This record gives sequence, C-alpha cells and structure tokens, in this order.
Amino acid sequence: MKSIELSRRRFLGAAGMAAAAACFPTALLRADEPHVKDQPYNTLTEEEEIALGRKFSEEYEKKVEILNLPAVDTYLNHIVHKLGDASQRPKWPYHVKVVNSAVINASAIPGGSLYLQRGLLEYVEDENEMVGALAHEVGHVVARHTTNQLVLTFMARNLYEKVKANVLRNNEVISRVIEALGGPVVLLAQLKYSRQNESEADMLGFYEMLRAGWHPNGLLKFFTRLQQYERGRTTIDVMLSDHPASADRAEAIRKELATVKVTAPLVEQTVQFKALKAALKVLPPAPRPKEQ
Repeated sequence: MKSIELSRRRFLGAAGMAAAAACFPTALLRADEPHVKDQPYNTLTEEEEIALGRKFSEEYEKKVEILNLPAVDTYLNHIVHKLGDASQRPKWPYHVKVVNSAVINASAIPGGSLYLQRGLLEYVEDENEMVGALAHEVGHVVARHTTNQLVLTFMARNLYEKVKANVLRNNEVISRVIEALGGPVVLLAQLKYSRQNESEADMLGFYEMLRAGWHPNGLLKFFTRLQQYERGRTTIDVMLSDHPASADRAEAIRKELATVKVTAPLVEQTVQFKALKAALKVLPPAPRPKEQ
C-alpha cells in the first residue's frame, strides 16, 4: 500500500516547536496492579511470539495504509518504549505505527507491535489521554491477550502445531495460515477480548502510565468523553463495540485514582503533542470505513 510522508521540518514547524518537553519524575506507586499470568494452552515461547507478531505485522501492513511521518513516529515510539519499559514485560520490542484511517481505534499485535488509527490521534485532546490509549494496548501485549486469542483460533482450525513448527522458519507457512483464516485485517477484527481482558488492560495501562511519568487521569478523560459517542457513531469501532461500557471503565479508573498517592508532577500535555495535532491537520482527510 502507498504511504503518506511528512518531513521532520514540517512536523516541527507546524506547531512552532522549539524544544522538547520537560521530563517529569515518576510517582511513588502501590503494588496492587494486576499481575499477568500465562494461559496453559498458549505454549509459544517469547521468541516464537515475537516472530509471530513480526510475520503478522508484515501481512497486516500489506493491507492497510501506513502513514510515513518520521518525526511523529519517533515521538510516538519514544512514548511506547517508555510504557513498555514500565510494564511487566519490559524487554519486548515495543513499537507503534499509524494507520491512515478515520476509525477511532488501536490494536495490539503479538510481541509488542501496536497500530494506532489516525482517527484516534485526531480524537484525543491532550497527551496523557493519547498515552492512556497506548498504555491500554501495551497492557494487551503484556497480558498476551491477542496472542491467546490467535492461539485459540489456530487450535480451532487444527493449525496450532503447524504454526509452532514454522513460526521461526523463513518460509511462507504463517502467511498462508493468516490468509486461510481471512487475512490479517479480518482476523484482527474478529478477535474478541473478554470484558475481563479489557479491564485488565485498562489497569495494566494505568500503572504503566504512572511508572513512565504520565498522569493516568488521561484514561479517565478518554472514557468519560467517549460516553457521549457510544450511540450513533460508526467510526468508533472495536474501542466501543466489544469493550465494557465507557461509563464503567471511567468509574473503575476513578476508583483506582483514589487509591494511589501521586507525589510528583506527571505529564498531561506537551508541545510535541500539539505539534502532532497540527501536523495531522495539514494532511488530506483520513479515509472513513466505507472508503477503505
């Protein structure tokens, strides 16, 4: 698929950014976040899971339009690396790319790959709200939610042993398996996280944000504002359709915020985020679902 390019100079100039945002100390944390547990049916090793994610990403990026925005990519990946470092799986190769779509959504791929739909970046209003969405997806990676769902899908079609035997090999077997299951876009859309999975990813993201230096009230703002769109808006895809109600998620975050003691300033807004928003505005409108 074609890509859209935006130079670093244009990105910086769009918002008049002259300096990087200040670094803030991390808050002191409680140790009551969820502790991830591997599922017994998912016997993929770490190396196999990362390889599966890499091959899945290769197929996915053949089907979608990835924005080629070097300065934006650098900014977003810096955030994702900090969140990953603050997670319960800090050594995984976390990275993120932006898909040119008006859908308000994000996706987690096995092994640490994240995809943000452009619609989500245009929807959020400050940095810690955007980081909340990213942290939630990192939470899915950490808890292996996507990988678990893929493993169950492979098992249901008697393909798991075939995947295990070939995922570390330099062949086309995994690509053919993905296509046989409907292709990467369809397969990703059909994966169904449980409400427990979604709530777990919310809380894992909450504590990742705290440790990485962002205020987790971004999650609260995101879910609170999302409530008004829960009916009659087709662009909010999986973010709403299979997730717990935004009101319930907001209330859970509100209760968690009351239990933690923040002893240092945490990031909510930066000039880089403002530059990101300005850069997106100079691009042609993102395709809406019917246009893709």
